[in-house]
Amino acid sequence: MRLWKVVILVDIALAIGVGGGYLWWGRDVARLSRELSLARQSVVAVRPGADRVYTGKGVVRTIVTDANAIFITHEDIPGLMRGMTMGFRAGDRKLLNGLAPGDVVQFTLKDEGNQLMLVAIKKEKAP
Repeated sequence: MRLWKVVILVDIALAIGVGGGYLWWGRDVARLSRELSLARQSVVAVRPGADRVYTGKGVVRTIVTDANAIFITHEDIPGLMRGMTMGFRAGDRKLLNGLAPGDVVQFTLKDEGNQLMLVAIKKEKAP
């Protein structure tokens, strides 16, 4: 095979590869842009202002009395977040009295603008 034929075949292969890559990249960027737009809209819809109240259910993982905080593995909290393990600062240290790791709890959070504050917590009987 002549050298010029090899060069043309390599050029065609590169053009197809690079062109296909740009098409895939463009499609992926468009999908990510749509998802980002939807995520931004949901954040604005969920958190338009402060002083919103949310309730959730979960299991106490640990209590840090020095920091006045509790870590809870919780289910989805409608209108706020998906289920995860997260720490919350208690509005009053007395809320944490009588709780221990492994307790199933129902809790209430108040959105105070830049943080979520635990304002109520109730121990439930384990299933």
